[in-house]
Amino acid sequence: MDNGKMWAFVAGVAVGVAAVCFVKSEMGHKTAVAIAEKGMALKDRVLEAKDRVKEAASDIAAEARYLMEQKANA
Repeated sequence: MDNGKMWAFVAGVAVGVAAVCFVKSEMGHKTAVAIAEKGMALKDRVLEAKDRVKEAASDIAAEARYLMEQKANA
């Protein structure tokens, strides 16, 4: 292992240990829970927006098919 990769590995281990220690602390735990809560709320809002866009696109496609059928029958 070359020197650069070794230091990257050591830094990764140190960051991992620091993260575990932080999350195990009361403040870190509360912070992690708050971040997870906000992430879940964001996910829900994104899924709701996706459903609205999908419904609108479906309505547009249905209307376009209807207009095409009307022109074909005219």
